[in-house]
Amino acid sequence: MLDNAKKYVETCQVCQRDKPRTQAPLGLLKPLPIPAGPGQNVSMDFMDTLVTSKSGKRHIFVIIDRFTKYARLVAMPETARTDHVIKLFQDNWVRDFGLPKTIVSDRDVRFTSELWKKTAEQMGSQLQMTSGNHPEANGQAEQMNRVVQHLLRHYIKPSQDDWDEKLPLIASLYNNVVHSSTDVSPNQLHLGWKPRSALDFLPENRSSATPGTLEYGVQYEKLLQQAVEHIKKAQQAMIASENKHRRQSSFQVGERVWVKASELGQEFGFSRKLMPQYFGPWEVLDVVGDEMDGPTYVIRIPGHLRTHPVFHASKLAPFAETDQFPSRKSMLPPTMDGQVDIDDIVDHKDLPVQKPLGRGRPPKPKREYRVRFRHHTDPKEDQWFTREELIDTAPRVVAEYERMLKGKAPAK
Repeated sequence: MLDNAKKYVETCQVCQRDKPRTQAPLGLLKPLPIPAGPGQNVSMDFMDTLVTSKSGKRHIFVIIDRFTKYARLVAMPETARTDHVIKLFQDNWVRDFGLPKTIVSDRDVRFTSELWKKTAEQMGSQLQMTSGNHPEANGQAEQMNRVVQHLLRHYIKPSQDDWDEKLPLIASLYNNVVHSSTDVSPNQLHLGWKPRSALDFLPENRSSATPGTLEYGVQYEKLLQQAVEHIKKAQQAMIASENKHRRQSSFQVGERVWVKASELGQEFGFSRKLMPQYFGPWEVLDVVGDEMDGPTYVIRIPGHLRTHPVFHASKLAPFAETDQFPSRKSMLPPTMDGQVDIDDIVDHKDLPVQKPLGRGRPPKPKREYRVRFRHHTDPKEDQWFTREELIDTAPRVVAEYERMLKGKAPAK
């Protein structure tokens, strides 16, 4: 009886949907491969300072070389469009360091735009975008955001409206300090020589080799090799530390999983704290295990939700079900108005209509849709509704389904 009671609770859909999970998140850490050298791979991100400066800037465009850790910080307005971002990238990076082979970023609308993709194609750069709301994959830029915030606190005025004036100082401080991953400053590794600083005036500091000499080339090559060794050691230590708090993910195609509610858009007027913790369950369509931030999964998200269907394993939870209790009815309550929320339209059919007498134009067939309700996973609970009924109650669901039919739907 105890085993049956545990099984009953474990497969309760209300519990799976509403209760937070205390286990370690799914998905072992898999860092990006180490670039072959400077200038080949960059990470970028937009950091919102949440305050507008005197010159009208609010965001910081962070660009980092993933090998040397060299960073450029560019202030820009909150309303900067894609064409302006491209110009900033070309003026502040491409002009000085050339075209990168790969660009790592999140899925900001400017990075997913066709203009950005076309520009990257013209530059010969491969775009590597992280899965939705998984900043760990672009850890280099995320870490740089924290560094910038930490340093800005020391130098800005209490009014906080001069932060963009301090960005050159912040970038200089960061690029001239020895980085923990490479054991050398980003400036020296990226530029090939160490820029002079106040400490260079001390008599005990010895001068380095002269650029252009054989000794200089040998020293720089040795510096690159040492940087690779230090980056490998830092990655191994990070993997060992992070994976202590993670679990292996083993979802397969065809399985159903829950998706964190925080990954989906929030409806206006509803409290995030009182919403269910998970939505679904939805089917796994593909396993993208070789992606840079893997493991990630393609989920069959209803089209009207308008969200990217790729999720990292840490944003998912397994769906537990059993046939042990066939008499158990639907465990989820109806909404406040007594109705049940629609999850998606799964099928349609056209009903034949009687032809009119004479030469009149035959009427269009009436269409019905097979509706699956949210959290009702048994196909036996699906119901058929006419198009007119659904237009009144769920117009977005109907519009998305008819769009997927590619013009086969009847006109409104």
